[in-house]
Amino acid sequence: MYGAGKIGVFDAHADCSPDVLGHLHAHGTPVRRLIEDEHVPARNFIQVGLRGYYPSDELFAWMQAKGMRSHYMAEVERKGWDVVLRRALEEALDGPRYLYVSVDVDALGPAYAPGTGTPEPGGLTTRELFPMIRRIAHEIGIVGMEVVEVAPAHDPGYTTALNAHRIVLEALTGLAMRKKGIKGRHYLHPIAAGSARARGRTTPA
Repeated sequence: MYGAGKIGVFDAHADCSPDVLGHLHAHGTPVRRLIEDEHVPARNFIQVGLRGYYPSDELFAWMQAKGMRSHYMAEVERKGWDVVLRRALEEALDGPRYLYVSVDVDALGPAYAPGTGTPEPGGLTTRELFPMIRRIAHEIGIVGMEVVEVAPAHDPGYTTALNAHRIVLEALTGLAMRKKGIKGRHYLHPIAAGSARARGRTTPA
């Protein structure tokens, strides 16, 4: 519908291994297939939250050679979340006409998403991820989104399911704000943002 090369993908994991145990189509290979089959240019992949033992040195070199733009948790720790988020939003607007958001739930740390197949400590918090998704949907606009790798059998207390549900709601909120014509960066209702002292007041305190 939108055409190869016109879509940018905002993903949370590299997922560009050449294969997984000999299988070309697995949860760790979809980005590789999309790039090699020329459906999405590598530079249109913007990834946030990478950490742990993956990618390997060989895969890291492949990603760099292809021009993929990735933001590791080490960068978040060094430069701060606001800086990384700003860079990611700017990159999302650099090139593609359309944006598709793919949220691998294990971009969140296990404290927020234990119910997933490959949990990795040190990930994003919900306080970081929720506003990011809302802002992407509101300020940039998206043509589609997914939340993947939720594993209910490993989800004590429904923590992962609750947070995955909230991720979807944040995206829908951003789209609704966009449709309503609300302008501005990181918009928040004045009451929710603490700018209005009393219910119904819309001018800054």
